[in-house]
Amino acid sequence: MNVQQHGGVSAQGLWRTRGYPTWFTADTATAVGVALRILAITLLGYHISGSTVTAGWIGSASMVAQQVCSVFGGTFVDRHSRRTLIIVNALAGVLCWGTVFVLLGLNLMSVPTLLVISTASSAINGFLGSATDAALKEIIAITDYPKARSLNEGRDAMVNMSGSPISGFLYGIYPWLPFLLSALAYAIAGVAATRLPKHEAPHDEAGNSFIRAFTEGWSWTFRKPLLVISVAAISVLNFGINGIQYAIQLHLASAGTNATYIGFISTGVFLSMFVGALVSSRLSTRAPVGLTTCSAFAFVCIAMLPMVFTHNYWGILISNSVACFPFPIVNALLLGFIFAKAPESMQGRVSVALTVPCNILTAFCSAAAGSLLARWGFSVAVIVFLTLMALSAIAIWVYPPIRRIPKASDWDKISL
Repeated sequence: MNVQQHGGVSAQGLWRTRGYPTWFTADTATAVGVALRILAITLLGYHISGSTVTAGWIGSASMVAQQVCSVFGGTFVDRHSRRTLIIVNALAGVLCWGTVFVLLGLNLMSVPTLLVISTASSAINGFLGSATDAALKEIIAITDYPKARSLNEGRDAMVNMSGSPISGFLYGIYPWLPFLLSALAYAIAGVAATRLPKHEAPHDEAGNSFIRAFTEGWSWTFRKPLLVISVAAISVLNFGINGIQYAIQLHLASAGTNATYIGFISTGVFLSMFVGALVSSRLSTRAPVGLTTCSAFAFVCIAMLPMVFTHNYWGILISNSVACFPFPIVNALLLGFIFAKAPESMQGRVSVALTVPCNILTAFCSAAAGSLLARWGFSVAVIVFLTLMALSAIAIWVYPPIRRIPKASDWDKISL
């Protein structure tokens, strides 16, 4: 089936596209696995170490491993069966988090062991994780990308909205419980992936070596100024927003806040993002991408300001939640535009060339948040991260080619 020949479809039409329901199931199960463990790792790291700095560095070490492996993973994904790689990645999740479950049950968990397992899991996910998004383009048409990404954003918001408080609640019952359920979710993802349509492993038409294919993916991306500026701005914004998320979690954990209440911080974030995803679904084909993206960056900075002046739980919850409203809109519009314009044979490489630079700073935000909290406190940590976010918003606004990206129906009239 040549998906390039399909016209645009409605959200209901996507579910009738061969392979899409199975792909969505596998991707959703993976998202559930991540949502159930991510808060639990932070809580467990702080519990067994008693230090916000140590807990922060566990998160940062995992992120560094993921980003380093992602650099080469996109090229690997573009040269192998994406269906197979999704299955292997899911199996790794089962083994890693199943091991954490067993060790906690036997009371054998230590900081070095948690560090090794979380780092290994992140490294494997970094190397193989782009296979899921790359496989999506084998299933649906380019014109359906904005709609599909909007559905994904809504799904992610719902999963994470419930995942974090559930993770905190489960951790409060037994620390091993969220890791057991995470392993089971990865198992479901692997089983679902076995039912994806079989496609021939992607190949490089010129018979390029791995190194040449790797170089071509990165050079294609960074020869385009619009992508370079977008990546730089998103990278700084990601560092700021994720730094604040870690600062909130570690601040509340060190203050003795109930784990379930800490989880509700993420619930507020993803409830807001769910609303944003609903708006995104309506705007995905009609809103001008550039102006909407620029406005979203400014909105996030303004919404975060109240946290500079208050340590009150409810003030933090509301301010942080509202700030995250535009993220699904930016992902559906700006990233939808970029991936829709990228060649199908380079989806894995382009995905990595975008996501690794966008997240490379984020790898250190957990450690930065823990260190800032320990030395200067919550307000200073927020000011530092918010200042960086404001700089990213200014960069987006002052670059005309980004502001001028049109709505989806006019994408065929412009190039990257």
